Amino acid sequence: MKIQIHKKNLFIYVLCLTGFIVLASFYGGPVSFVPLYALMLVIPVSIAYVFINYHFLSLFQEIEVHKVSKGENHIFRSFIENSGILPIHKMVLTTYNDRCDLYDIKNGAELSLDSMGKEELSSRISCRYAGAYNVGIEKVSFADPFKIFSVDINVPYSFRAIVRPRITDIAGKTLDLENLINSTGLKSTRQFEDIPGSDMRIYQQGDALSSINWKVSAKLSDLMVRLPDQMEKRHVTVLMYASNIPEIKWDTEFLKKRDYFLEFAVSAAYHFGSRNVPVEIIYPSGDIKHSIVDSYDTFLEFYNIVADGIFYSSERVQKELLKIIDEKRGSYGTGTWIILREDCDNPMDFCSIIG
Repeated sequence: MKIQIHKKNLFIYVLCLTGFIVLASFYGGPVSFVPLYALMLVIPVSIAYVFINYHFLSLFQEIEVHKVSKGENHIFRSFIENSGILPIHKMVLTTYNDRCDLYDIKNGAELSLDSMGKEELSSRISCRYAGAYNVGIEKVSFADPFKIFSVDINVPYSFRAIVRPRITDIAGKTLDLENLINSTGLKSTRQFEDIPGSDMRIYQQGDALSSINWKVSAKLSDLMVRLPDQMEKRHVTVLMYASNIPEIKWDTEFLKKRDYFLEFAVSAAYHFGSRNVPVEIIYPSGDIKHSIVDSYDTFLEFYNIVADGIFYSSERVQKELLKIIDEKRGSYGTGTWIILREDCDNPMDFCSIIG
């Protein structure tokens, strides 16, 4: 709840109240005391009226489908009812205009309801960011008859939209990984096979004598050695290290980061899954969860989870996920680890590739 005092109207009110106090002091009588008492009761009666209006206010919001996709248009409905005997006059509706577009309901629109009155509002809606967050009408505002003060109160019932990210190729462009189509996975840039391959270069001090290709060396009159091929990876893991921020602090900047975080993870999963390259995705969903994406069907399962399934049940889960990251840094096994950090000051730290 937020109370705003309108200084200009308050000054006029205090000026009038002072004038009637002076008038009653000098002349007395009902002519001066009736308006004086009326002015004195304006604020407390208005506060009580606002409390009664809000107490009997019912508001229900919905979107025509349970899950929506970012940027798609859907129908949003809001049902507002005054179940009290006192009418609601010029109630102001405040919408979440920082995260969704309500094309037919303006932010700051006024609505009046008669005693036991009902109103249905309908509009096209488009959500700007992926994730799970409240959309639609955020607050209602009441004011006294003389606009001395206004009270902003969160709606009795908020609507939480589940917005799936777009499927794009941002992960493929950023990671620039090789050899995605073959069934064995990726090529390592740090590890090599024990058996020399077909690539060659001139002999250098320290090269093993067994790597010398004598036939080619005799033909070129220089010692030539065979280079080992890059080792093929057998496993790819994407670890999603999401930020742990209380929902009350979810501002526009957080929603933008969460949107990019989810879109990148979905893009990485689709990049591998569509090519039948198995990828394991580790992410927080209450506890630490593991999903294997190796086909279009398994990708759809992950895609339907990721929009509203990223959260921590406790700080312990976040610490366990951070421990996994620390264990993998500096160690190069046979698998490739792709670590995504949602909350990072430097964009270069968002995606780290290990292995």
